[in-house]
Amino acid sequence: MTRVAVAEYAVLFWRNGTLVWDDYLHHRQFALTPDSERVLRWFASWRELDSIAELGELPLGIAHRLLEAQVLVAEGSAEHAEQEQMLVEWGTWGPSARYLHFAARTGSDVRFADVVDDELRSAAKASEQPAPAAAKSYPQHPMIPVPGDRPDSSGWQRPGLVEALFERRSVRQFTADPVSLDAVGTVARVAAGPVTVIDHPQVGQVLLKTSPSAGARTPLELYLYANRVDGLEPGFFHYAPMRGGLERIGQSVPRSVLDAALGEQPWLSDCPALLIYTAVPARTRWRYEHSRAYRDILVELGHVSQTVLLTATALGLGAVTATAMRDRELEDLLGCDPTAEPVLAVTALGHPAAGLG
Repeated sequence: MTRVAVAEYAVLFWRNGTLVWDDYLHHRQFALTPDSERVLRWFASWRELDSIAELGELPLGIAHRLLEAQVLVAEGSAEHAEQEQMLVEWGTWGPSARYLHFAARTGSDVRFADVVDDELRSAAKASEQPAPAAAKSYPQHPMIPVPGDRPDSSGWQRPGLVEALFERRSVRQFTADPVSLDAVGTVARVAAGPVTVIDHPQVGQVLLKTSPSAGARTPLELYLYANRVDGLEPGFFHYAPMRGGLERIGQSVPRSVLDAALGEQPWLSDCPALLIYTAVPARTRWRYEHSRAYRDILVELGHVSQTVLLTATALGLGAVTATAMRDRELEDLLGCDPTAEPVLAVTALGHPAAGLG
């Protein structure tokens, strides 16, 4: 006798009143009727296929069709083996991580536009749907200027790229000394400031930065929480690349509040300067509508945070990047809408404690 159960490589969601079975492993979707849903509930755990005949001929016929469609899997089948391998490899991360990865995979049937066609498509789209602004700003907020020109690294502690690469370490112990506004501003300028600004006739301003960005959409935003920065009152700031400075957007908060947002990790909440990375997905989504483009935002986070770490190392500062924080609390402190501008990561900056620099 054949035992079957509901496949574990899919999620269910509602779309326009219809329950949709989304098989993220094989990139297939099916609309489920109430009768189909009833069959799935019956096979929530392993049961003989014909056991559903207790409910009538219709459910039995539906069960056979769902088995053919691999919504149900037969014990010992190739689909069952594939499912078990996936569950072993992805382990305790659970369905959310699996869905994030596999749903964004591309298959052999996907066709990619060449550079010219992609550029023409973007220009045509811009005439109907203007591209989101390439950078965020709070023009009504006071701004503290930071170095805007290309930095002169001759006086830096480790000006060479190879030396900075090999000397970079994750530093979690900092002295009580403040960091200078010039150093913080230089890190922000190098990592998030424009190298070139292109005034595209259709798309608008396009910012080219030191780190690559898919489609030059630059979705990342950079914020600062200043604990001990010479020349800055403690509080929250936003780096505005087109204004060339740090916009003050919020007052300082009690240490307990910052601790809660940063997971009670003192090297983050008590560091002299905390950089916070957010993303504006609409910028990337405007050009790349497929969900795979979300990966490009995370890849860009890696590029930009590495640039921050290397610049800090070159300046003689210590730094560490972390994604372990409480997203919603940090978004609330920044005033960010988590659906439109989620927090992705943070980097602590400061003078390394003795023996760590």
